Amino acid sequence: MIATSATPVTRLERVALVVALALTAALMMPMRLAVNDGTYVHLQYARHLASGQGLVFNVGERVYGCTSPLWAALLADGIMLGFDGLRTARVLGALSTLAAVVFFFQLLRRTLRTPALRAAGTIAWAGHAWLLRWSMSGSEAPLAVALTLAGFVAFVDGRPWRTGALWALAALTRPEAAVLLLLWVAVLLIDTENRDGLRRMVAGTLPPLVIYGGWLLFARVYFGTFWPQIFSTPARRGDSALGILESLTRQVQLLTGTEAALAVMLALALLAAGPRLWRRPGVTRRLVPWCWVLALPLLYAMRRVSVTSQHLILVMPVLAWLAWRAAERWWLGDDEDEPAPVWMPAAAALLAVLVLGQNLIVYRRTVVPEVREETLHTRGSLVPWGRWFGEHTEPGALIATSEIGAIGYHGQRRVLDLNGVVTPAMIGFLQNETAADAAAAFRFAAFARPDFLVDVAPRPYALLARSRFAAALIPIGHAPIGAGVRGASSRFHSFYRVDWAAFDSLRAPS
Repeated sequence: MIATSATPVTRLERVALVVALALTAALMMPMRLAVNDGTYVHLQYARHLASGQGLVFNVGERVYGCTSPLWAALLADGIMLGFDGLRTARVLGALSTLAAVVFFFQLLRRTLRTPALRAAGTIAWAGHAWLLRWSMSGSEAPLAVALTLAGFVAFVDGRPWRTGALWALAALTRPEAAVLLLLWVAVLLIDTENRDGLRRMVAGTLPPLVIYGGWLLFARVYFGTFWPQIFSTPARRGDSALGILESLTRQVQLLTGTEAALAVMLALALLAAGPRLWRRPGVTRRLVPWCWVLALPLLYAMRRVSVTSQHLILVMPVLAWLAWRAAERWWLGDDEDEPAPVWMPAAAALLAVLVLGQNLIVYRRTVVPEVREETLHTRGSLVPWGRWFGEHTEPGALIATSEIGAIGYHGQRRVLDLNGVVTPAMIGFLQNETAADAAAAFRFAAFARPDFLVDVAPRPYALLARSRFAAALIPIGHAPIGAGVRGASSRFHSFYRVDWAAFDSLRAPS
């Protein structure tokens, strides 16, 4: 029989869960000081929300630039209680990461018959490199994973009300999870063949309507739009087919780095036992996880998104669950009363070792150096310069930069976002050129006159050589990015004061 919430947890499973949580906690420790600029974006929104100035990045500018309103609200709660914002983000991230391990364990318990497979799968997931990558960076990703997995636990339990509520909260944490909500509602509508189906449809759609629909209504009234501003930014320029191919290639690289062993197992299981999966009742509902792991990567590809592990972390645990489930179906068949083969625990352990080993290699070779470089980048350049702006500029100063988080948060000055996420007026210029080129051409002069400009280039003060308005730029300092990190690319932040009188003289007709 497949385990349920009422089935006693075996000793093997209890030991496996303890080992899994201990492993996750140990591997999170090197991440404990991690920080990135995106974290400060949420902290800026959270600080203004906590102080009563609204869910805004720049005070007085209602722009939907925060992609995770639930995360910002939780951080604001911590700030209002007197806790440090960054520390609150790290604690919530760590707790969410541990919760994701528990929910994955519960998902396996409800869908796998064999305790050995449930134990092996849980331990393998506990060492997932990309989950650990974002565990204590202050990112909302671990919370989104935990909510997504909790929703799937409710989904397999046949609890539509809870499923809809959890996935609606996931969509408020990561906007991509709205795709999962759409799949869920579509399945509920397809299954409304009788009174029970209609009852499930009402129970499953009411929570998303109240939670997510209520937020969309608020966003429309407050921000003037239903969707985060990032959805309005242009897709990557260049050949459309090439951009799609590049996005898909990057996603395959990320997935094979951590999921190769499970993907091979899933493919073999589908080839050997696939037809049996579609002959069982309730096939429509079982399509939800399969559609989810396919739909989100395809959406990224069509948008030509430059994908990172943070984009795919929502589908990775679902793919892992499907692989473990398909492996058991292959090894056991459909007869629930047939005892498990004596070799199955050894096979499960071997698969777990392969999966865990693969993830630990990625963790050591990629995750730890990547986190270290990102942290040094933020702490070594953006944070101190943000503080410099706070100490040496007037309160009304405006700073133009493509990395807005730490400078805005620590400088407590208004920011002009060269990428357009919190400055929508920039988006029209980004249709045909990059943010760096738009900055060099002073496109922002059409709607604002920032007092300072921050540029990123391979060498210090590169803007002085490539901008025709170089005479209007007064260098005030620069800082290396990723200094001290082996293999880090050589790039610099350069900081300028803008002389608008000089700009006007350069632009004036001769």
